[in-house]
Amino acid sequence: DLDKALGRISSGLYIITAKRGETTSAMLASWVAQASVEPAGISIAVAKDRAIESLMHVGDRFVLNILEEGNYQPLMKHFLKRFPPGADRVATIKGYSASNGCPILADSLAYLECEVVSRMEGDDHWIVYSTVDIGRVAKADSLTAVHHRKVGNHY
Repeated sequence: DLDKALGRISSGLYIITAKRGETTSAMLASWVAQASVEPAGISIAVAKDRAIESLMHVGDRFVLNILEEGNYQPLMKHFLKRFPPGADRVATIKGYSASNGCPILADSLAYLECEVVSRMEGDDHWIVYSTVDIGRVAKADSLTAVHHRKVGNHY
């Protein structure tokens, strides 16, 4: 019953993109929440075994690409694929660079440019708190894609 109840916590769908030097990484995320107003801040749960985790330390910058309801399936399918270690997950995706150098996905509903301020260790995830420097909405009348789970013991 606990897993079923936990799974009912709703969330959006996002692609986190990060770049440091020549290394670029990305991941599909759903455990994202606004965490502060002044300064604007968000929290993200990042599994400890994710490749992008090494690019999500204090001082690192990334982009939170917010996916659009009804238009997220191709991006979600792409980012759920297995990639070989070190592969550039965004190399074949249409996009452009944010002012912080990280990829913005062209098909995103909106994006936020962020900087990691702190991390809290959980058993299997890092909770990453980041401030938001810049944000833009591409389609003002569209809605954020929503992720519904049946159980809370896996994504």
